[in-house]
Amino acid sequence: LEELFGVYESLNKQLGIQICLLLIEVYISTYQLEKASDHIEILERRAFGGPLNNGSTRGDRDRDRDGDTVLGSGNESEKHKAYLFQFRARLHLLHKNIKHCKKEVKNLTTLTGPTACGQFLKANVEYLRANHRKALKVLSSAPKTPIVTEAGECLSSFMFNNMGCIHYEMGKYSLAAHYFRKAVDENDAALNGYPPLDRATPLSGRPLSVLGVNCRHVLLYNLGLQQLYGGQPLAAFDSLLEVVQVFHGNPRLWLRLAEACIASHAKAHQDQIRQMRNKSDTVQVVLGSGIHQKLIIAPMQWPTKRNLDSQSNSAAMPAPTLEFASLCLQNALFLLPSMSAIAAAQGLCPIEDDWSGEPKPLDGPQHVTALPGPPIKGDSIMDLRSCTLACKAYVSLWLGDPVSSLKAAKQLLDINKLPGGMKYVGHLYAAESLLLLGRIQEALHYLNPESINDLTVTSPGAFGTDTERLEPHPVRPTSAGVPGFPTSLSLARATILLNLCSVYCIRKDYEMAKKALQQSVSFYKDNFPSQVILLSAYIEIMTGNMSQGIQIIKKHQPFPTPNALQKRLGSVESPYNIHSNILGPSSIH
Repeated sequence: LEELFGVYESLNKQLGIQICLLLIEVYISTYQLEKASDHIEILERRAFGGPLNNGSTRGDRDRDRDGDTVLGSGNESEKHKAYLFQFRARLHLLHKNIKHCKKEVKNLTTLTGPTACGQFLKANVEYLRANHRKALKVLSSAPKTPIVTEAGECLSSFMFNNMGCIHYEMGKYSLAAHYFRKAVDENDAALNGYPPLDRATPLSGRPLSVLGVNCRHVLLYNLGLQQLYGGQPLAAFDSLLEVVQVFHGNPRLWLRLAEACIASHAKAHQDQIRQMRNKSDTVQVVLGSGIHQKLIIAPMQWPTKRNLDSQSNSAAMPAPTLEFASLCLQNALFLLPSMSAIAAAQGLCPIEDDWSGEPKPLDGPQHVTALPGPPIKGDSIMDLRSCTLACKAYVSLWLGDPVSSLKAAKQLLDINKLPGGMKYVGHLYAAESLLLLGRIQEALHYLNPESINDLTVTSPGAFGTDTERLEPHPVRPTSAGVPGFPTSLSLARATILLNLCSVYCIRKDYEMAKKALQQSVSFYKDNFPSQVILLSAYIEIMTGNMSQGIQIIKKHQPFPTPNALQKRLGSVESPYNIHSNILGPSSIH
């Protein structure tokens, strides 16, 4: 198309305009917005003699040498104007420029009257303003048209897709998934009305205008995200796996596929993760009586690594497993620009890199292509990379590969302006990796609770300050609804202190372990993790206080009692002030 546009002057007027319109559509669909804007201005000058203004142009009255209008019939002229108004409105939407978008939509409605395209654009404006009720009302009032229009668009599928997007923005993920399923069904129903595809004959008896009617993979992408947010990781994996066959160059899609595998793994073992929350779960059985009575403690049944040699479970076979998640994360890291490329673009010193042999260069000034969505820009590239590295460290730990986990955690912590939540998990994963490698002294460096000051996980939202939002963005669930990430800064520091206690126990420094555990308990209210009880009992038993350890298990209360703890808090010496380091997410993943 670009080559044809280069010889625009030598082409028939109508053919040249059609080529230019198609080229603009391609630019917008691939998010090349600057090129689209430039070609719109060129087409306005060549076809209308100047910029369009409220539906009237001086070019409409211009005549060529033969006395004919530049565009031919009046109907064709109005049709081309409508396309240009539509293109401009879409460009303003993608730029989040609501004021100018409203103006272009008004021009389009004045020219064509109420149409489905105009209503969709109006609803999109209200969607960006977070005026969800009005957006739904505008969508429901859109003109009813046949399943597939002459332009090859399935409007009913578009309608349900937009309804799903609105409900997603409202935080109603299950309802959004319902609408996306209906959109997929409508898309499939529209395709069933045409002859099946035949690879030997590209057209397969179908009209040329409907070859692009299939939006199934875009709809499945949206559906997969809703299922992931809604706590259905297996369903999300199936949806996203079909999408990745088409949009395999999208690093964010590979990350979402890996997150579905991770969430599926975590959800399958929630019973073990929540195990031993009360006394009946902590004590497995009581044997004997009197001085011969024994308490058998229930073991922590963490998932064991599967044997990939059984059956045909190769890590490369698509399945919701951590092995496949590791491959997905590797692909995401390969598609993202290297740390050295990002540092060079930001004018920083180069950083040692990387997971891939040939780092992917940036597509432009800090742009990464991510179809079917817009390109990833600026800080979003670093956010995506930090999330991918955090997942890589987590998966490597579960797969028993502390070397890869340590590498990912260190690269994560090397990122400039890393959000506090990412720094928190980076410290835990690096400390546990070093502990598994037997490098306890190095691991101590990562367990200072004072190093964690906040738990944010991403940079500020993508919406600019000029966007007129009526409501704030909804709070998204973490880990697809799977519990585990601390909900407050105090709980995050308590987790670090609890792991600090574990390391002191490994080093047989039980006095310091007791002080670290007491500080950790002070951050909790009544719902203590099972590790608190077990560590309390373990420390008492190893220091010779067997009866005290038994009482801790029987009462299911850590030492000392809450009242006594409050009296002693002022005299408890901070373990991370004595030793500036110490480790351990061994007991809490």
